[in-house]
Amino acid sequence: MNSRISFNLLSDICDFAVCINAQGIIQQASKSSQQFLQLSKGLLHESIGSYIQPEDIALFWDAQEKARKTGEKQTFICRILRQLMLPIWVDCFIHRLVNDQYIVIAFDATHWKESETRLAYFSTHDTLTGLPGKVLLDDRIAMNIQTAQREKSFLSLVVISLDGYRKINDLLGHSIGDELIRSVAERLQNCVRRSDTVARVSDDEFSMIMIGVGQNNIEMIARKILTALQQSFHISEHTLHISASLGISLYPEHGSSASHLYRHAEVAMYRAKTLGKNHWKIYSDQVDDSERSDLSLESAMYRGIENGEFMLHYQPIFCAQTGQLRGAEALMRWKNPNQGFIPPIKFIPLAENSGLIKILGAWALRSACYQAKQWQDAGLKDFYISVNVSPRQFVQEDFLEMINGVLRESGLLPQNLMLEITEGVLMDNPQRSGEILTQLHVAGVKIAIDDFGTGYSSLAYLKKFPLSVLKIDKSFVDDVINCAEDMAIIGTILSLAEGLNLMVVAEGVENDAQLGFLKQEGCNLVQGYLTGKPVHSEDFKDKYLA
Repeated sequence: MNSRISFNLLSDICDFAVCINAQGIIQQASKSSQQFLQLSKGLLHESIGSYIQPEDIALFWDAQEKARKTGEKQTFICRILRQLMLPIWVDCFIHRLVNDQYIVIAFDATHWKESETRLAYFSTHDTLTGLPGKVLLDDRIAMNIQTAQREKSFLSLVVISLDGYRKINDLLGHSIGDELIRSVAERLQNCVRRSDTVARVSDDEFSMIMIGVGQNNIEMIARKILTALQQSFHISEHTLHISASLGISLYPEHGSSASHLYRHAEVAMYRAKTLGKNHWKIYSDQVDDSERSDLSLESAMYRGIENGEFMLHYQPIFCAQTGQLRGAEALMRWKNPNQGFIPPIKFIPLAENSGLIKILGAWALRSACYQAKQWQDAGLKDFYISVNVSPRQFVQEDFLEMINGVLRESGLLPQNLMLEITEGVLMDNPQRSGEILTQLHVAGVKIAIDDFGTGYSSLAYLKKFPLSVLKIDKSFVDDVINCAEDMAIIGTILSLAEGLNLMVVAEGVENDAQLGFLKQEGCNLVQGYLTGKPVHSEDFKDKYLA
């Protein structure tokens, strides 16, 4: 096939097709080329360079030279000029013919390039808010650090964690959650200058970079952010409230790289969370007394696990009406060789935050199930063991597998195991909680809501989840004889449980008057110092299996 026939065929299928000589002068041009470039005159005898975006001309000449040397077709992407001024992306091919001539053909690549641009944008930006994502944030931090270095200026980095967003997202649905996030993003942008960067780095976490802002100004901005987020959000028919925890790091005081500044801002944010909701903290490498104490205690906990310092005590649970022993709650205790018994209220939260509760919780569950089976075999028939489940345990991927494994290994029947879970744990992720509880219920394991009435304010979950027991918190029992409100609360809980076919355990029973009231109101089970303090397994055996 000769070159003229080849050119004519290509002219029919290409958006742009020309034949040029070695100097780039157009010798032939298809009719479609003139139409594609929207020109009023033909292209003959013009230099092809006149129709190529100036920044891409070197790329074109390089491709032509490679085609001359190798004799092979060269493929590249460049921009050609429509109406001699509007750049259009094209897939371009150049092939050498005889007599040092070249065929240049091109196909419109505008849509492909736009898609590529969109993909590049979405790889660096949050699709929901349009804000920069974590990758672009790191680039911006590094760039602003260079600017601050050059101008001998300040830089502030703020990490913002929303408090309460996940519960709203789970309860009201993703569409409401998404709209809330967009509203939060808008408010955050209104808190800073147009030159500052606001980024979304995860579902409920944002970040800000502010060049030229040091410690004197950042405190005012932090208060402005918290105030803005405290105001109610009106989403659809809902009025929503959230708060935030802010962590702040400063350049150059807290680091000279993006990774250092971000890590220190996160540390400050987590410290702000320990103060409760709606607080901010500036990073400090100085550890205060409480943090130093926590670090020391955490190290001691690791050693305590290795040295077997943790143990279980068991508090008996009795039938309120007959006084019959029905079960026991396993309570974790820690006896440190230097400090003696350390209160659970001190080490349990620390174990939860550090992740050690996963190890301790698995050990407690296994030990309690084995112990209950031994007591059953020794004569305690229809006896159940109650074990507390921590928030971190409950969300473990292998939680159900661990429960089933312990029951299988210990030989304890599922109906003789009760897991105590707080209201807040269930409502952090209702859908996931429902799935887990349903599988436990099907297996026969009982579920108790611990500290009932002190946590989540909605009662809807009582009919949503397959529960077995409500545990009345000690705070309602303490003054029930003298407080009409506590009487009413306990009476309401008992009526509610009866209607839903749930058992009720009253905690913290310490005198006969309390026991008498609970018995009169129809409470099923009781535990407390009056009926039995938590004791070691040997003492429990001596007292109740004698």
